[in-house]
Amino acid sequence: MRTHTRGAPSVFFIHVVCFALICSTDNNPSTVVPFVNANYDNYPMLYFSRREIQDLRYKAGTTHQHIAARLVEAVQIMLSNSLEYLPPWDPKDFSARWNEIYGNNLGALAMFCILYPDNVEAIDMAKDYMERMAAQPSWLVKDAPWDEVPLAHSLVGFATAYDFLYNYLSKSQQEKFLEVIANASGYMYEASYRRGWGFQYLHNHQPTNCLALLVGSLVLMNQECG
Repeated sequence: MRTHTRGAPSVFFIHVVCFALICSTDNNPSTVVPFVNANYDNYPMLYFSRREIQDLRYKAGTTHQHIAARLVEAVQIMLSNSLEYLPPWDPKDFSARWNEIYGNNLGALAMFCILYPDNVEAIDMAKDYMERMAAQPSWLVKDAPWDEVPLAHSLVGFATAYDFLYNYLSKSQQEKFLEVIANASGYMYEASYRRGWGFQYLHNHQPTNCLALLVGSLVLMNQECG
């Protein structure tokens, strides 16, 4: 199914929604639309704000304990054998196989760090994890350079970790990791003009890749306004 909207069509609909929200705000001055103009409250901001963290931690020990328990179990497994779960430093090893698992695991590890900030070992592992991913010249798989799905998983996980762990990162890490997000997001944006997922709504890669582009772009927007 081909449409006439090329280049990450989700962006088109985001503009439509934002236009509608702006109009409703003009009609009702009391309406607050934090998404418009990227009026974020520093970090984290992608899925929740700093003001909501304490409530998340409370729920992790009460109403959502069953979910938090799965997260704790997963991170304990990662910490018990970190070398097996950390991405390799060598780009040849990183790109040698389907590697979307690195982005997936990093997001879970970063969420654990938000909920359990006293676990220094997990925070250190997350930062080491990001350093290893940042050292890669590309997150694509060597034998499938035409497929951006692994890159999309890496971008979502890396941008999420950047958002969650921003205040734990050094200034040099913040700058370096932001550049990585900018480069990956830029690559995804350019790819959206030449790949099927950029203009075919029913393409199975469309939601994965466009979500990655959105998440990376939101982090960049927040940095510009910070």
